[in-house]
Amino acid sequence: MSTSGDERSDAMKKYKTTPELLAKISEVFEANRPCANLSPLDTVVSILQEGRHYGWAGIYIAVDSSGRAAQVPAKIELAETRSKILVSMKLSGREYGILSVESERKTFRPEDRVFLERVAHLGARFLAGPGRYLVRAARRSALAEKAEAAAA
Repeated sequence: MSTSGDERSDAMKKYKTTPELLAKISEVFEANRPCANLSPLDTVVSILQEGRHYGWAGIYIAVDSSGRAAQVPAKIELAETRSKILVSMKLSGREYGILSVESERKTFRPEDRVFLERVAHLGARFLAGPGRYLVRAARRSALAEKAEAAAA
């Protein structure tokens, strides 16, 4: 039986337990050390991709009341996305963004959903507190795009 390169790389990936990943993600948010175009959100996305079967992950920050969102990390195109899951990043009824995860596997397990909901909650807490600067930057970017589009 032959397997494709993607299946082999997925099979060789060392999965981390949910507590390990959540501890690492919490640590990233608590440290809040942005550097040279790499925000804590980018680091969390990398942790998700390295620790599980997720081929791509992205965090979209909600920037205005109409639900317009700006993508923070750059998207890596999957050869074939077979399943996708979107998890709202809400805290106290306020939407801070959306966690989007894609996989080449057919479906996400219920454990994945619970795990990603916990990650989204941690992300919302971060964006509501020490990560507010990322929300402000996304808003400025959206306003600049809107002004540029109106000028054209």
